[in-house]
Amino acid sequence: MNCVGIIGYGHMGSMLVKGFLASGALHADEIVVASRSRQSLDACAATWPLIGIAATNADLARRCRTIIIAVRPQEVGGVLCEIVPVMDGDEHIVSLAAGIGLKDLEAAFTGSVTRVVPTVTSAVGQGTTLVCHGRQIGMNDALRVEGLFSSIGNVVTVSEDDLPAATLLSSCGPGLLAAVIEELAGATVRTSGISPDRALALATEMAAATAAYLRETDEAPEDLIGEVATGGGITEVGVQGFRERLPAVFDEVFAAMLERYGTVGK
Repeated sequence: MNCVGIIGYGHMGSMLVKGFLASGALHADEIVVASRSRQSLDACAATWPLIGIAATNADLARRCRTIIIAVRPQEVGGVLCEIVPVMDGDEHIVSLAAGIGLKDLEAAFTGSVTRVVPTVTSAVGQGTTLVCHGRQIGMNDALRVEGLFSSIGNVVTVSEDDLPAATLLSSCGPGLLAAVIEELAGATVRTSGISPDRALALATEMAAATAAYLRETDEAPEDLIGEVATGGGITEVGVQGFRERLPAVFDEVFAAMLERYGTVGK
């Protein structure tokens, strides 16, 4: 009953299993997995023979106290209809689905519920997982789920009102930053004889090194800019161009993303 159940073994579910096991947060015999895909379950069982495989979502709910729902938002309602009738109320439901609010979860289950927004970079133990607890959450349940997800990166608790904007930064952000890296590499290629592969490698390493520098020195971006962008120098021209054009672009992009966020799961 103290096992952690993961419903859904797609990209996110499999990443969580791998991360929890690799970090030592859980042992294989402390995890139970359920999925509509027989192929996914077979792959899971082949990789980790000691992991529990549940025949149905309801079977998983009977065997686990912490139940992580890692399916698409449109499928969450159906999963809740399957598992809630067999639960005794002491369980903790953790939903990863965007667009499914605490109010929706609490309408289906009166016990502990939490919304969690992981990030793709958790696959390498980096990045921030957002956690938003429901009204009925107990301290032990809150600490347990925060401890689990802190094993695959940082954990930050946020209010549900702040969750959409925070999601754009922590969860969507890697995709946005990857697009920026891609554009920097593309501009390098278009203005030089450097090959696309080499330019992308340079841009990727630069981004990783810059993030590491800011984190390890605790400098603000403005401080780093001041060190690199000397008056009348090359970097200053680029920074000035970004500051003139990017705020409007980013504001427009974030507004469009927040609008789309509001329709997810509907």
